[in-house]
Amino acid sequence: MALSPPMAKYPYKILPTSPSGQVYKPLIPVILSLKKTHKITTGIYALIDSGADVCFCTMDIGLWLGINFKNKKSIYFTAANNKEFETKKEIIKLHVGGKIYDCPFYFSKELPPTSPVILGQIGFFDRFKISFDLQNREFEVS
Repeated sequence: MALSPPMAKYPYKILPTSPSGQVYKPLIPVILSLKKTHKITTGIYALIDSGADVCFCTMDIGLWLGINFKNKKSIYFTAANNKEFETKKEIIKLHVGGKIYDCPFYFSKELPPTSPVILGQIGFFDRFKISFDLQNREFEVS
């Protein structure tokens, strides 16, 4: 999965049918890497979530990258459903929208399998301008 250049338009992705019908999500291809281990993921679709305070990632991806979580302090967040969940913070490289930069990610075992990477306010929205156009089923990142 190739990364798109800056100021790119992306189509909304249709996720499997839910009880309410088709669900369109703003998913963007990203690559994650960890300098310490020289490991780089293949392309992963990340959810752009304006309601997320920070960027999140599944613990499985963090372990694959070689992050040692044993001595990291637990940080807790509360999800939209009011459920608290545990995370561990690590700075990794985020490759997205034609840019590569250090980004703080909060790794958790409790993310939904359909959203292994979530791009939030700090780490993504503070670096890009995002324009959502659900009516035309596309969004722009610049």
